[in-house]
Formats: sequence, structure tokens, C-alpha cells
Amino acid sequence: MKHINFKWGCENIIAHKSIDEIVEHINFSPILPNDKQMQNIYNFSLRPETQDNRSSIYFYAKLQNGIIRVKQFFYDWAFPFIYADTNLVKQGNPFIINNRVGFIGIDYKNNKALSYSVGFTTVEISVFEGDVTDEELIEYIANLVLINFDLSKQSFATVSYTARYDQGKWAEDEVTRVKWFEPETINWENTFSETLLDYKLDSVGIGKETNEVQLLYRHRNNLTDGCWISIAPYTLEQDLPKTLGRNIGTRQKWRFRLLKILYENRKIEVYYGVQETKYPARCFWFSFNNKIIQCHIRSSVHETSSLVRELLIKILYSWPVE
Repeated sequence: MKHINFKWGCENIIAHKSIDEIVEHINFSPILPNDKQMQNIYNFSLRPETQDNRSSIYFYAKLQNGIIRVKQFFYDWAFPFIYADTNLVKQGNPFIINNRVGFIGIDYKNNKALSYSVGFTTVEISVFEGDVTDEELIEYIANLVLINFDLSKQSFATVSYTARYDQGKWAEDEVTRVKWFEPETINWENTFSETLLDYKLDSVGIGKETNEVQLLYRHRNNLTDGCWISIAPYTLEQDLPKTLGRNIGTRQKWRFRLLKILYENRKIEVYYGVQETKYPARCFWFSFNNKIIQCHIRSSVHETSSLVRELLIKILYSWPVE
């Protein structure tokens, strides 16, 4: 697999370029068809990164029972690379490839769809035609070839389009209201932990106009599972979940409960959510010392409830939340 014919950007010009030339124009590690799969793809197109556009890759593939459309990009404009089911509007069923969780469900066009990530690369597959089975989708994505994984080893602050160009996609402000740094480039004096269990601090966001800190941790082994933490003033409180119970939500179904944690003769109320699936995402939020603390943990094969406990201990007893 040395060369690919593809459409360049929005122009209907077919180019013949090497893989090395392709990856120079994107900020993620592409997962491309192997030699056998290459025989059944068409309409391969690449949008190169510019100051005005994020990079992405599209192509179609013929499978035994239908045709699929494959899209790849760096999902970096909301909670950094946290969601494992970016294109699904109804909660799907999880699957596992190389200790990373993906989901198969229904997308916004009511097609069967799949979402899976490796490092910073999100792959979304939609069934364009026919009746492709779940097994076909999983087998297809499992046989794609990861190219230039070194990009995914770099930090969010270094390779994220949103972090580098300070441009949100749909007016979200979780990412663009802070300026992102690699941890070693700022003087923290060991204020925040460099590691949390098997997660390593990847990037730090510092509020531009308010006293906010965002911390992005990545699982040190698979580089895909993530933990995003925001410590922000009350003025930045948004639509935080305050409803308790099971099966809350439509796109993702959650179970929310209220934890009451004793701290220095007072009770801290923590809203704790667990996704209603076999490999759940987790989130929590609470107010503490005039701050709103939020945390989102990606769906993972790893036991992330222990990460929640570790985080609560660090925030309440070790980290300066003033």
C-alpha cells in the first residue's frame, strides 16, 4: 500500500500520492485499508488541514452485504477525545478491539453506524447501502492499518486543531475558553498529579479570562481512554445533570445518583453518572470552595470506578481548589 488515488479537498481533482504525502496534511493517525481491502474502496477523499478547516478523510467500501462510508478525523472541539460514540443518536452496543471500546448503533440518518477511536483518531462508519452485519463492521475496522501512530503519541495541546487555532466548531467553549499547554512547559510546582492510576497528564488548559483549569489525562497504554477534568468558577456552570435515576437521556442512557461525602464536618454532594452499558463512560460534578468541578471518563475496558475514587480523594485532599 504505497499510493492512493484520492480527491484533494473540495476540488474534484484525483491525485496519486504516497501515504507519507497524505499524512503531512492531517493532524491524526489515519487507519487505512490493507492491501486486500484497498481493492474494494472508492471515492477516497482527503480534506487537508488549513487555518480555516480541520482535516478529515472519507472513503466508501464494498463489503459482502452492502456498502459503507468511512470517515476519520480528530474529535477535539468538545470534551477532548472523551466520547466513544460520536456519531450515534441512539445508544449502541459496545465491542472491543485491542482493549479499546467502540460502539455500533444508529446514526443521525437512521443508518446502522459504528464509532471507534485509536489515540486521537476517531473512525465513524455508516452503512450506506445494504444490510451489513455487526460482525462485518467489526471485522472490517479490525483489519484497517494504523499509519503514523507517532501523531497520537503527541499531546492534545500539540496536535489538536482547536487547541492550536483557538477555533471551536459549533460555538462550544469547553476547549476554546482556555489556552492549552503541555504540562512540562508550565510551572506547576507539582500542584496537580502527573499520573492518576494508569492515566498520565497529557495537557493543561488555563482559563483566558477566568480562573479555570482543565486537565486532560490519557491512558498510558492504549493512548485512547481519557479523563477530562474542569475546575471552574460558578459563573461557568452550564447544563449540569441534576436529575437522579436510571436510563436518563436518549443518545446515551445514564444512571445518576447523588453521593454525600463527609469532608471537614460538612457533606459534599456529588452527582455521579454511569453510562448504562457493559463498558460505561462515567462522569461526576460537584461544587467545592466556590468552584464547580466536572469530570468525564471515557468508556473503557479498564475499571474506571477506581479512577473516580482516586480523583475525588485528590480533589478534596490534595489539589488546591481555591
